[in-house]
Amino acid sequence: MVLNLFSRKPREECAIHGHHGGSGNRMLIAMVLISLSLVVWHVLSTGTGGYPAAPVSFPVLLGSELWDLFFDNHGIMAELWDVLPYFLIGILIAGYLRTFKIAVKLQASLRKYGVLSVFLASFVGIITPLCACGTVTTAISLLVAGIPLAPVMSLMVTSPLLSPSTYLLTLNDLGPEWTVIRTISAFAMGVFAGLVTHYLGKRPGFRKDEIFIEGALVRGDFHDDDYPDERLRCNCRRKFGNRIAVRTGNKFLIFLAKSAEMLWVVGKYVLVGVVVGAVVERYMPKEWVYGLFGRKDPLSILWVSLASVPMFLHQISASSIIYHIKGSLGGTLDAGAALAFMIGGPVTAVPTMVLFWSFFRKRVFFLYMSVCLAGTLLIAYGFQLLVFMPGVDVGNPLLAGVASLPGGEAAVVRKDDSNVRMVMDPGGKGLVATYTNPVDGRGPVVFDGAYGHFAAAPAVSHDNGAYIANIARWLEENTLAASSGKILLYSAGSGSGAVPELPGKKVQAELEARGLTVRTAGRHDIPLLTGQLLAEYGQVWLFVGDDPATGLSDAEIKLLEDHNTDGGGALIVPVVRPGEIPRGANRLASRYGVTFAAVGDTGPVVQVSTASGIFNRTAEWLGSVMKLVKKA
Repeated sequence: MVLNLFSRKPREECAIHGHHGGSGNRMLIAMVLISLSLVVWHVLSTGTGGYPAAPVSFPVLLGSELWDLFFDNHGIMAELWDVLPYFLIGILIAGYLRTFKIAVKLQASLRKYGVLSVFLASFVGIITPLCACGTVTTAISLLVAGIPLAPVMSLMVTSPLLSPSTYLLTLNDLGPEWTVIRTISAFAMGVFAGLVTHYLGKRPGFRKDEIFIEGALVRGDFHDDDYPDERLRCNCRRKFGNRIAVRTGNKFLIFLAKSAEMLWVVGKYVLVGVVVGAVVERYMPKEWVYGLFGRKDPLSILWVSLASVPMFLHQISASSIIYHIKGSLGGTLDAGAALAFMIGGPVTAVPTMVLFWSFFRKRVFFLYMSVCLAGTLLIAYGFQLLVFMPGVDVGNPLLAGVASLPGGEAAVVRKDDSNVRMVMDPGGKGLVATYTNPVDGRGPVVFDGAYGHFAAAPAVSHDNGAYIANIARWLEENTLAASSGKILLYSAGSGSGAVPELPGKKVQAELEARGLTVRTAGRHDIPLLTGQLLAEYGQVWLFVGDDPATGLSDAEIKLLEDHNTDGGGALIVPVVRPGEIPRGANRLASRYGVTFAAVGDTGPVVQVSTASGIFNRTAEWLGSVMKLVKKA
């Protein structure tokens, strides 16, 4: 009996609905093969792979390149391991929703609330663990059951955009602020699509009896025992979770079965997203990526929205691809284009369009396409105008709660390493960047070209205090050193040996309330850095000038690099006069793929964010969820 409980699904196709097509899987395989073709192109274009004296054969070079892609410390397998806890928790949540039929119960109430059902359907859509094709077949059942087209349209638009797994994977890939933005955008898309359809629903051609092609065969997967319309539900029990449910009433076993059923349903998109993203970051020509996601062109949102229509982009794959695109850019990501990519791609998946075309009348198909494209453009441009700031990495933890920073003189930050992420580059000139390489056990590093962020007196209109507290918090959370709660503020090469004070007692009190111990020192206090001294501190904040008499020696730079290699965090800030190149700071920063260029003027104020307090608090709450997942 135990063996029968977990018996394999029957191989024959369903006599009622036929066999579920594998077009979606074929599209996924095609995406992976197209991505891997970039690897082949890279190997062919680089010739002998750097061995001019002894050329290496193409198969050996290709095999070596693929091995690095998959098994390097920063390769595909390492990222899959990083994603694994979020993936597992996401499918457990999906299994719970399916076991207790929460989404189905909410769907049954859609007909009760008139136009308000559009808002309810949009909410149901963002918690429903359905793929794009599953959403269309569910929508057909709801329409046949008498649900109006408007809320069903809302459900069809929102379900491909979000699911429990997508929430957690977006938290991991892009952070809590992007998760909030993605949730608001998905809900707004559903409401927009539903309201437009509600307005058109009373017109000829959009009534319930006029939306299906006459005599069309309804295709798709109707084998789920949770399917809301019994007239279309098939009882052939092809799905593993359904076979368990019909053999036992034990909710826990059903929960495990339905969660296990989601492993491949969700996992294949995670795998594809990681593979495509890793290939894009490593091999796609930088000018291609920059043209769409880094150029800050107002039309980039339009081009990305149109380009994403023919793509088979799943909601889970989207955030991983955007994460890798951020790493491949020399500057900050165009947040509006990224949002259009994460909305427009999943909502117009090719298998969904094929199903839509096959049994809906063409006017309904074009209505769906129109609201998807128009909604993507409206939401992306709306966030671009009202929330996003150009030259700012949206969602970066260093900028949480920071609306503006003082301007003035600042060295330009330039990156030349994929482990470096640009945090701010107003006007295309790098201002703040971060370095992380936890796979190699190295600690985090922050590079800030503006000494005034730390030396300037705090102003009511600026958020120096929050910014400095964020740096300390981020370094503490990402450092691997045992003494992460101790900070050394150290000045070298500035001539006088003076070191900036933290702006205001409030910031000092906040750092101390977090258990941090801060020591301020210069060359006159500590003439020479030693390994024993650095081992006492988890973070070293360096303010480096170019005075040769008080600058860092080669031996001290080596000790600082070793401190970081052992997991210690660092902040590097150049202290130079206008027009000068920060050579002292570059001697250390260049070891991380970062250089400081000549000092220029950033203007009186550097705008960082226009997000509201509620927006920031929501992001903080989701950030705490992410910390719990990491601990688990």
